[in-house]
Amino acid sequence: MSENQTALQQPTSPDDEINLLDLMIVLAKHKKMIMLVTFAAALLAVGYSLLMPNIYTGTAKILPPQSSQSSSVNAIMLAQLGGLTGAAGAALGLKDPNALYLAMLKSRNIMEKIVRRFDLQTVYEAKTMTDTLNALEKESTISSSKDGVIVVEVDDNDPQRAAALANAYIEELNKLMQTFALTEASQRGQFFENQMKPAKDKLTDAEITLDRTPNTSLQYMDALRNLRYQEGIYDILARQFAAAKLDEAKDSPLIQILDNAIPPEKKSKPKRSLIVILATLAAFFLAVVWAFIKEALTRSKSDPEQDARLQELRQVFRWSR
Repeated sequence: MSENQTALQQPTSPDDEINLLDLMIVLAKHKKMIMLVTFAAALLAVGYSLLMPNIYTGTAKILPPQSSQSSSVNAIMLAQLGGLTGAAGAALGLKDPNALYLAMLKSRNIMEKIVRRFDLQTVYEAKTMTDTLNALEKESTISSSKDGVIVVEVDDNDPQRAAALANAYIEELNKLMQTFALTEASQRGQFFENQMKPAKDKLTDAEITLDRTPNTSLQYMDALRNLRYQEGIYDILARQFAAAKLDEAKDSPLIQILDNAIPPEKKSKPKRSLIVILATLAAFFLAVVWAFIKEALTRSKSDPEQDARLQELRQVFRWSR
């Protein structure tokens, strides 16, 4: 028979067994302390939770521009938001357009405008703009859901301001995108306008050449074809220039708002009942642990061997200091 089998067959010492009755006796012996600590923790948790101000969450939801509507705007935004953002956009290949709009919503550009618009430095009682921006960032949650919806949530102790702040993010994003779109249209307009001048000169030259060429010669057919070609080039450039000017004159929203934030009727936090329950359970657990520790210390004094071990443990803790 192996040593392992022999060990399994040996009866367990009664001293090594955990006696449920002993545990119950310890709990009963220290029940007053356990109940007092638990009740006191519950009262403190209730008082603390009641002192905490109600926090309300304003929530707004949007869809970013889709496909062709945003392709040209994305290119100009990547160029104007800075080298790092441009590099990130190039790396992403714009496969996740929401990432770009999330970055814009969290940008200092938009957040500073919101801070000034609502005088948040006074509201948050912050000393500097940086502290105010950090406070606003802490109270704001901006995320993208799996279905592509961008959700903006802002916490505040005023339900009206919570909704207004969430909507302000969307409004400032829309203004920023309109600025980018306007810049892109202006750049296109300037480009086509610059190309139209040499095209116009070539068209004039082709008309003069055609007028000076006898219509019975082969050179006349070449001149006529060249004139039509130059007319086609100039017409394309003129159409593109007109389209750019039309885009520049547009003032339509670039994002689709699914839900505007409205003042919430119910608070989002604090969850007072949860705070009280967790604090009560934690106090009860700690009180029970302390009861067993205290009982073990009391019994060790009557057991020389256990008392020696306890003294050794205390000595080790002193040395570790």
